[in-house]
Amino acid sequence: TVSSTYIRRLLTDGDVEQAARYLGHPHLLSGTVVPGKQLGRTIGIPTANIYAPDGVLLPRYGVYAARVTLPDGRAYPAVTNVGIRPTVEDKTGITVEPWLLGFDGDLYGQRIRVEFFRYLRGETKFPSLDALRAAILKNADETRAFFAELGE
Repeated sequence: TVSSTYIRRLLTDGDVEQAARYLGHPHLLSGTVVPGKQLGRTIGIPTANIYAPDGVLLPRYGVYAARVTLPDGRAYPAVTNVGIRPTVEDKTGITVEPWLLGFDGDLYGQRIRVEFFRYLRGETKFPSLDALRAAILKNADETRAFFAELGE
């Protein structure tokens, strides 16, 4: 038996792939892009930060292969972190931070949609920004490979 409780458990466990099978589509979240500390820009990985609205079910903290759709309908694969960013010790709360692969532009103030396709790894506190950058670049390769398998 599939129930909303079971699907919520799958999402909180990070099993977005199984949840999508039961939902009929990937778990998604929409939000308006807000300025962050712009730390991602300094390491060559600019993210589009959105804050998790109250009452919205987020998947397990961690990094996901995701797709981000812009207001004009363009869609990009994205490495997306959900959580509290332990490496940078930012006290802004829970954020959803997609890095749109292949996108260059300004998204501040725009409403984007994030669809979660695959859990890649847990949220980790890295010893340095270089180590964080290396992990994200590896996740970008995994995300590109995932979407290539889908023919995208």
